[in-house]
Amino acid sequence: MNKYFLFLLLSLATTVSYGQQLKAVYQYILSPMATYREEVYFQDGVKTSVRDSLPQPKPHTNSNANDGDDENLSGSMSVMVDMGKIYRNIIIQNNNSPQLIETCSLNGNNYLVSDQFPPLVWNTNYSDVDTLGKHICHKATAAYRGTTLVAYYTNDIPVPAGPYKFGGLPGLIVMLYNEGANPHYWLLKEIEYPHTGDVPVNEKYIHTLPKLSLESYVKKVDLETEERMRMMMSKMPMMEDVTVERKKIRGSVEQVYEWEKN
Repeated sequence: MNKYFLFLLLSLATTVSYGQQLKAVYQYILSPMATYREEVYFQDGVKTSVRDSLPQPKPHTNSNANDGDDENLSGSMSVMVDMGKIYRNIIIQNNNSPQLIETCSLNGNNYLVSDQFPPLVWNTNYSDVDTLGKHICHKATAAYRGTTLVAYYTNDIPVPAGPYKFGGLPGLIVMLYNEGANPHYWLLKEIEYPHTGDVPVNEKYIHTLPKLSLESYVKKVDLETEERMRMMMSKMPMMEDVTVERKKIRGSVEQVYEWEKN
């Protein structure tokens, strides 16, 4: 009798663990010209996000003679984003830890960047209910590094996961975007729940990459951006009595980091 009871407990524990394993595929829209595929895996309390660095190819149409120009522009955007080298942006995040690790690229070099991720305080006190695809979704918002996140999550899938570095809601995030002049969008396109496959990430290789803190990496990126802007401005014709004031606007969701508030 005791052996039978123990077998039932083990079976139940396996079922719960199995049910929490998830694979979600998001469409990440950086701009009208650059859309990426992002795969999110949730397994044993660990979320892994994998995003290809090259935009997805646009559907081929013959309706407009200027389509070729759009494709060329999309290709140039990918080179600007990726510094000319294809790689995968991978984020590994444990639900019980404020720190996450992320692979980043700069000047053709890959790094393993550690991020002391700030806790997201979600406001779920909204009556908004929307149907996105086949999911009934609830609204939530949170302040995050100089912007406001707007998420729609579903209680149909009680997994606290979402795209990029985001999660922690009562259910899976179906849609997410940030407010502001440079919004980024994530839309859930596919889901496998429960997921029975492996997470396609070589963690052994990841941990061999040169390691940087997020602050060090961001400062390297900012210096590179400033140098590019300086070179671009030096090639423009000088105009007397005209001062150009440049405001720092990052091409990511993060606009203001913790160390920049002091």
